[in-house]
Amino acid sequence: MNDVLKYILRFVVIMAAQLLLFEGLNLGTYLYPMPYILFLILFPCSYPTAWLMLWAFAFGLGLDTLSTGIMGLHTSSFVLVAALRNSLIKTITVKGDLDNLSAPGFVQFGSVRFGFFVLLCVTVHHLVYFTLESLSLFLFWQTLARFLCSMLLNVFLILLFKKTFYERGR
Repeated sequence: MNDVLKYILRFVVIMAAQLLLFEGLNLGTYLYPMPYILFLILFPCSYPTAWLMLWAFAFGLGLDTLSTGIMGLHTSSFVLVAALRNSLIKTITVKGDLDNLSAPGFVQFGSVRFGFFVLLCVTVHHLVYFTLESLSLFLFWQTLARFLCSMLLNVFLILLFKKTFYERGR
């Protein structure tokens, strides 16, 4: 399948899952499922950062427009993850590893390094998202609790979805 068509299909499926399933899911104050970060993780390691940022901007803008909440939260945090993604990949890989890699995963990075990569991506995203959402230090401890609980939930969901849907049978 053509790569652009594959990315557009992933865009639509992950956007629909986020909007129809995860946005309406009420897990309480401290858990906010945002596994759409997987959309950026599925791109090849050598994908240009500028194109990643354009995809992230389109995805975040669509999510902000179609969901309820403050405009720009998803967009700003997702574009920052896209901007830092290739640098994060370079920090966890050994020199020469990127020559053979197509897309980050358990097989390509190993379980520990891939889990750490996902943790870094989710941490960057959530740090920006929850900081901009609260925009004050008045509820610092509540914001920190939301950040940590949501981070753990989303790392688990992303690793689960990656293993289940994208690396089964390998």
